[in-house]
Amino acid sequence: MSVFSPRNKKELERVARILSVVAKFELGNFTNRIPVKDKSYARLSQKEKEEILKKSRPERVRLMLEELGTTFVKFGQILGTRADIVGEDYASELSRLQDGMKPFPAEQAKRIIKDELGKPVDELFSSFDDRPMASASIAQVHLATLKSGKRVAVKVQRPGIEDTINEDIRIMYYLAHMAQERIPESRKYDPVYLVSEFERSILKELDFLREARNAEHLREDFKKDRWVYIPKIYDNLSTKRVLVMEMVEGTRLSEVAKSHSKKFDKEAIAHRLAQTFFKMVLVDGFYHADPHPGNIIIVKNGIICFLDYGRVNTISSEVAENIFRLALFAVNDDPEGLVAHLIRTDMISDTRDMDRLKADMTDLLDKYYSTQIKDVNIADLLTDLITTISKYNFKRPRELAELTRTLLVLEGTCMQLYSNFSVAEEFEPYAKKVLPASFSPAKLASSISSSLVDLQYLARTMPSSLRRFMKRLEDGTIRIEMEHKDLAFFSTSLERMANRMSLSLLLAAMIVGSALIVSANRDLGIIGFVVSGVLAMALVVKMFILNHVEL
Repeated sequence: MSVFSPRNKKELERVARILSVVAKFELGNFTNRIPVKDKSYARLSQKEKEEILKKSRPERVRLMLEELGTTFVKFGQILGTRADIVGEDYASELSRLQDGMKPFPAEQAKRIIKDELGKPVDELFSSFDDRPMASASIAQVHLATLKSGKRVAVKVQRPGIEDTINEDIRIMYYLAHMAQERIPESRKYDPVYLVSEFERSILKELDFLREARNAEHLREDFKKDRWVYIPKIYDNLSTKRVLVMEMVEGTRLSEVAKSHSKKFDKEAIAHRLAQTFFKMVLVDGFYHADPHPGNIIIVKNGIICFLDYGRVNTISSEVAENIFRLALFAVNDDPEGLVAHLIRTDMISDTRDMDRLKADMTDLLDKYYSTQIKDVNIADLLTDLITTISKYNFKRPRELAELTRTLLVLEGTCMQLYSNFSVAEEFEPYAKKVLPASFSPAKLASSISSSLVDLQYLARTMPSSLRRFMKRLEDGTIRIEMEHKDLAFFSTSLERMANRMSLSLLLAAMIVGSALIVSANRDLGIIGFVVSGVLAMALVVKMFILNHVEL
């Protein structure tokens, strides 16, 4: 039996606290099947239990994660993007998880800044506002002024948050392994994989230097775009735990959405935001993956300014084009084109029943056929598509889940600005304009150039590879592995065939021998013919019976 062995008392108390909260929300079936040394978690009164049980199980899971704190809230947010794994009801509920937290004292923020930059705050800034502008689970932001007079936003990581997250991840791995080992119904969710995906994501958000590089990358991508602005990052004042960027004056998109002022053309902003996203994905291959209203500011003349670059993803042009072509075939109600694209891009490996796959695609698209394109939710469409083709050994691109989640957030943000907005309607003309560019002379030249590099490498390495192969062939060290299927059946069939052939040859010899004997001894020759006839009939009957048995 595998028992959790905490490294210290603090870690033991944290495990007990997690199990206590799980039990509180009547999810104790999990705790009862996980062997932990300390099970002294709290029990609620009957009335409190009844109140909790009035809530749906997905809602109880959300409330549980909120009570467990930063790491688990972030984990829930990741799960909320994976409807293909946890189901629509859980994904919908987990998408409601909020990232806000009470601010930590300004003195702690100043101490972290001094530790990271080697100087006290008053030597780095001419002014520093002790009251934070915003406070989230990983960091909080203070307004400051540089010695040059430039106003900046200073993002400071919460004290001890990295240690807390690492400790929680270790415990999450333990619980995930135990769940996978002892709770069979959890295996379909692959808990260990989910924790590893979360770990990869959260550790990126903890690195502010990475966030700085993301911002600089986006700033370069949009330096010639008059409708998008990315703030300047002050590299000399930024570290892994402190990020200093240009302060941009404007109105939060969340406030713009609620405003009735005519100075904001909300419909135009929604269209511009969607076009910007499609450019990031299809043209730049580098996109802001959290475009919710709190992360966007509208500055003068309707210019869009993105904030918070901790969640920024890369996507290859090939993968992006393949995903959006799938969506385009679906939006255009073309099941045959959809299936052909899946096969052509090697996204599915099981191609034995193409008629059934086409029928499934037709049934899926029929669900959307009577719906006007402006009413199609493209994120839901992609989710339904993935669910349908997963039974055909679908090779899901790693980037697909995050892209689908971002599309969902984007559509929600745009619909807050303009209720009749549709990502699908916005996407179709843009895709038809951009995707054919993949066959442009420049793209083809780039593709050919890459192929030539591969050919050059092949030409350089082939002689030595061939020499090694010939040497092993001469030495007799070549090893060939074969995997057979139904070899026993094949062997039995071969044996039967050989027996029948032997009997047929024996029968033919008897007939020829009888013909030769009949001229010398008529009676003996006739006996030979009769025996041969009986054997022939027996052979025919046996073959007939065996064929029918095999059928």
